[in-house]
Amino acid sequence: MIRGLGEWKHLVLLATLVVAAVLEPVSVDWSENARIAGTFSIVALNVVVLLAVFEKRWERTLALVLLISVFAAGIAHEFVKGPLRIGGILFHCLAAVFFAFAVAVILKRIFQHHTIRTDAVIGALCGYLLAAAAWGNAYALAYMLWPESFRIADVVATRVGDWHFQRFIFNYFSIMTLTSLGYSQIGPAGSPVYSLIWLESVFGQFYIAVVVAQLVGLRLAEAIRRNRLDSQ
Repeated sequence: MIRGLGEWKHLVLLATLVVAAVLEPVSVDWSENARIAGTFSIVALNVVVLLAVFEKRWERTLALVLLISVFAAGIAHEFVKGPLRIGGILFHCLAAVFFAFAVAVILKRIFQHHTIRTDAVIGALCGYLLAAAAWGNAYALAYMLWPESFRIADVVATRVGDWHFQRFIFNYFSIMTLTSLGYSQIGPAGSPVYSLIWLESVFGQFYIAVVVAQLVGLRLAEAIRRNRLDSQ
């Protein structure tokens, strides 16, 4: 199946990310068992797709280890209740590392290409969304450790105690920060969130500028090579 994804692996990854983004907020109103089943289904989809994105053996091995660890931490948080919330803390730490690793691999491959392909452009978009997911887990971790560092509107304050809703709202917060659209229901109120926000804002602008420049450069180089071949 991994080989069958072929040159359109990033398109499949994008479709999976879109499905996950739609299911995450919808699943908040499901029963607990249904939400857990939905979460595990999304993890299973990401295992297949992301292992296809990781082409080298060491990349797949590390990705699989991280995914298994994220999965185990999620189960621990769901079923092992305790005041320290170690399962949730480990989940967000490991998930942030996993998504950051996926972004690094995707970007490395884009910058190693000598020609531009449609799947590479889609891969750049996937990297952008995965980066938002990485930062979203960082914000969720900050909330678990320093809840006073966020200002949360009354309309969502009563639901933030739900871990599934937490994951959705902080991914939403991350997208708003990455795209510099601003905040509404949730905003920063203290450290270390201020530091995370300016780092993500700079990263978002830098990502767009550098990746777009790389893709445009590849397109121009490809056009120049084609013109030279036509003129010979």
